[in-house]
Amino acid sequence: MAFRELVFTVSEDLAENLGDALMELGALSISVSDAAADTEAEKPLYGEPGLTPDRQAWEQSQVIALFDEDGLTAAEISLALTEEGFQVNAPTERSVEEQDWVRLTQSQFDPIQVGQRLWVVPSWHEAPNDPNAVCLAVDPGLAFGTGSHPTTKLCMQWLEEHPDLASKTLLDYGCGSGILAIAAKRLGCGDALGVDIDPQAVISAKDNALRNEVTVDFRLPEEDTADSQHDVVVANILANPLQVLAPALCQRIAPHGHIVLSGILERQAQEVIDTYEPWIKLHVWRECDGWVCLTGQLNATQSEAQKKTLKTTESASTHSRKSRILGVSCLVLLSLLVLTELFYLTRHGLALQLAKLPPALQEPGLKTFKTIDGWLCQQLPCEDIALRDFSAWAIELANLKINPPTKAGAEVTGILELQIRNKLDAYVVWPHILLSITDANDAVVTEKLLTPKNWLPEDDSSIDLKGSKGPLEVSSNVFMNLPNTAAGFRVRLLYVNDNAPQTNVEDSKESSVQQTPSPNKE
Repeated sequence: MAFRELVFTVSEDLAENLGDALMELGALSISVSDAAADTEAEKPLYGEPGLTPDRQAWEQSQVIALFDEDGLTAAEISLALTEEGFQVNAPTERSVEEQDWVRLTQSQFDPIQVGQRLWVVPSWHEAPNDPNAVCLAVDPGLAFGTGSHPTTKLCMQWLEEHPDLASKTLLDYGCGSGILAIAAKRLGCGDALGVDIDPQAVISAKDNALRNEVTVDFRLPEEDTADSQHDVVVANILANPLQVLAPALCQRIAPHGHIVLSGILERQAQEVIDTYEPWIKLHVWRECDGWVCLTGQLNATQSEAQKKTLKTTESASTHSRKSRILGVSCLVLLSLLVLTELFYLTRHGLALQLAKLPPALQEPGLKTFKTIDGWLCQQLPCEDIALRDFSAWAIELANLKINPPTKAGAEVTGILELQIRNKLDAYVVWPHILLSITDANDAVVTEKLLTPKNWLPEDDSSIDLKGSKGPLEVSSNVFMNLPNTAAGFRVRLLYVNDNAPQTNVEDSKESSVQQTPSPNKE
């Protein structure tokens, strides 16, 4: 059986409605693509993960409709569209022959050699003729993780190159298809746990474990209530969620344990390393095709202290009453030192967790934390904690209006319209805003770092320049001079080290807005 594709080239505002109309006329499927694809005029549509892009189509879009061979003719479809009020040109028509789509899809997936011994072999292929090969049977499916992506390869290579996995426990957070946990089990790992927020991924991972004849406990986050610690914690996700999960993941590492993070672009590596610094020191283990794998080993100070405590307790039982009292005193002192060091190392993450408690618990919790933290910082060289949490902020609106110059050679001015919301029911430090001005070729021509004092509205005396208690939304207009070549802009939220020059970025949030400024028609 053959099919027909009708391709309409239309403006952005018609694409969605035209697709709906074609479906009503019997189309089997609709797809929309950039009419300028594979040319210099091609433009991507940007959107954060989990969010809808600001634009749903391109200035010139191709609406591709698939019809049965025996359906309406192109002329009949064009006439029907005209009667419904669509002013569109006649479509181009091309034939699509029926194929063995399963075989065609399978032909695109060959066995993949990940490391020296690890192979990922789809079920329709024979295993390699290598007695030392460790083969994983994983078919492409609904969950991420087939071994083909550089981030997955990096994690699997790390597992293969650490032969001390035997009898170790492993947590695969954001497990997807379960390929990393399964690979660890095939390499001799002990107990393995996989967690993912997607129920379909958990189902797929369980099926893959059965296929590979290994036992792995795959769960949804709400089922992972034990908060157990593991010798190896692996997370192959993305840079932003890895930063948000930093406190939770570090808490899951056993003493002397390792953490392996991937899904991170080279340019994002230092940002992630800085985020994890309060808990664990990370470094770039390996790079591949612009992606990096970060790893680190947990400082074992706490476990060593516990060993010393145990020895003290055991020896105290053989001493006199005076010696036992001394031993108990040493135990208490040592415990206090351990708790103090633990509090010191995790104070920032603990503050963020307290800020997310229900209001009834949040206020007394933060008050107690501030009391302890204040005393600690009198004894140790540490600064007061100010909550800096990117998960609190949402950019509701970012628009740059350009005022054309009144005469040749005059300065170009503009107005940056902002609406930024604090979603968190806690007092959070205002972020800085980095405004990147781009030219017609999307090259950055200048950057402006706006402090909270620069971008917050001056006429609102109720706003505290140090931070805000959410939920709260702030609207602001920032007037500024712009270069004559200004054609676009990007907005990023930043946290900047207050003791360093303003160009020294301490923390940052990925670009949330990237669009062309609208001209001011006034």
